Amino acid sequence: MGKQQYRFIKLKEQISVDRIYSIHYNEFNKNFVYSGEQHDFWEFLYVDKGEVEITTDYSSFHLIQGDMIFYSPNEFHSLKCNRKTPPNTFIVAFGCKSEAMRFFTHKMLRLGNAERQQLSNLMEEADKLFAAPINKTINKPASARSAHPLARKDKPDFGAEQLVKIYLETLLIQLIRRSQAPPSARRLSSLPQEKGQRDLIRRIVEFLTARIAERPSIDAVCAEFALSQSHVRSLFRDHTGSGVTEYIVRLRIEHAKLHIREETYNMTEIAELLGYASLHFFSRQFKRITGMSPSEYARTVQAQT
Repeated sequence: MGKQQYRFIKLKEQISVDRIYSIHYNEFNKNFVYSGEQHDFWEFLYVDKGEVEITTDYSSFHLIQGDMIFYSPNEFHSLKCNRKTPPNTFIVAFGCKSEAMRFFTHKMLRLGNAERQQLSNLMEEADKLFAAPINKTINKPASARSAHPLARKDKPDFGAEQLVKIYLETLLIQLIRRSQAPPSARRLSSLPQEKGQRDLIRRIVEFLTARIAERPSIDAVCAEFALSQSHVRSLFRDHTGSGVTEYIVRLRIEHAKLHIREETYNMTEIAELLGYASLHFFSRQFKRITGMSPSEYARTVQAQT
């Protein structure tokens, strides 16, 4: 009996990323300006917080939270902050020669929930792969490749390199598909229950943010929204990946970083504004979350100017 022949379909790759040049989550101060550069590979910038002004060979763009802009190979681009709001940006530079990348030429896009989730997956996986931290305040422009060249960890998590490639390619595919969908299909397709939970989380975060100096607790959240502690804990675990108490701590530290970058208050005043009983406790908690003391963070931010 002869060997049986099986039919198969060879899978095509319409988007294929074959190299990463840089991948960084940057926290800039409000006065940061980068005079610009150009290079022979693709790059995108996503604004996670705040806003930035971008100038390219093609035009000028004002990006706010949730916006992403692409730079084509050899396209000049520069960046400046608005001197009001210190922005956080996620920047990825990569090699891709696929014909489908023409879609992203001169493109500024607004991301939806699915695309933001892919960005989060990409950043998380990149942290597992590369030796230098991805989420880090740096003292030189994110575009200065020589300032922080990428290098693999000695023992990265299994499959991390492949997942970085997959998540980046998936993001690009999702963005192209979204543009091809009929208008009625471009709406977020989550179930009403999921939408309700996201809205509730948004309202809870707004509540916590407005009372950040009062050291809000899970009991305060339960009382305000008539929820049980188990329900609140489940919501935060499912939608933020964090416990309530830890989320509040990180929210306070994010506010502290913003105050430091705005250069409006000194460290003692910032600690008081955020409800810390002492500067020592504030400094200790800040270092636990960020890996550096408040004064070290301030020096790093000041070095950008």
